[in-house]
Amino acid sequence: MPEVTYSEETLKAQDGTELFCRVWKGGSVEGEPALKARSTIVIAHGFADHSGRYEHVAEFFAKKGHVVYAYDHRGQGKSGGVRGHVNRFSQFYDDCWFVIRRVKGRNPGKKCFLLGHSMGGLIALGYAARRPKTINGLIVTSPLVALRMKVSPVKKGFGKLVSGLFPKLALDPGMVAEDLSHDLDVVEAYKKDPIRSPKVTTRFYVELDRTMKTVGSLAKSIATPCLFMLGGDDAVCSTDATVRFYESIPETIDKKLIVWDGLYHEILNEPEKDQVLRVMAEWIAEREGR
Repeated sequence: MPEVTYSEETLKAQDGTELFCRVWKGGSVEGEPALKARSTIVIAHGFADHSGRYEHVAEFFAKKGHVVYAYDHRGQGKSGGVRGHVNRFSQFYDDCWFVIRRVKGRNPGKKCFLLGHSMGGLIALGYAARRPKTINGLIVTSPLVALRMKVSPVKKGFGKLVSGLFPKLALDPGMVAEDLSHDLDVVEAYKKDPIRSPKVTTRFYVELDRTMKTVGSLAKSIATPCLFMLGGDDAVCSTDATVRFYESIPETIDKKLIVWDGLYHEILNEPEKDQVLRVMAEWIAEREGR
């Protein structure tokens, strides 16, 4: 089994915000040359999340010869910016393009696949609708097209009311760790993770809410081969809303939907994750030669 080389770097976005990025590549074994890169994969993580939680995903693909980049969104993980804050949701699209442009520049001629989970899935969908020609494939796992988890009406109203006056006021959205995975080790690690930023600002909430309300209109603009992977028992994001989004993507597009019965929100952290990753890898391999 090939070894994997790992590195870290900090990229400066167009407005100067520092974006922390992790990179995994297939290495050499017992003096043999390193794996020749097949394609590149860029991972966009979810809310209250960070790129380090995708190490097992990145290593899986790096061992197959892919170069994997996972970056922390602004205001989250090890990236710069106010914790849990964004001035405009479109800044996430700009950051994604900034990272992808760097990845493509460093790996000329290699196909680029964008993998987004949860809020990262929402970002990936919005990005793909805007810049379809910059990626060769789109994979979303449990994308945040709409929430299924309940947010207190009082908290909603308060956030909207004060966002204009106190846009950086941080609130706890009430994420339940036990809703993420059946794996209790994953749940406990999530709770104790010191890198996560569990709170969001009032401006972030307003921007996210506005984006979720308008995301449905983006479906007809998806022109990239896409794979939707959803948890059948997702208590965080609405599986039904995502299925409706998928069905609105033109039938002429190369698209595939898989709903994993019984799986929770983080299908990449469920006990069945190896099977999920194998299906994902097969889908990518089928499109590398197209």
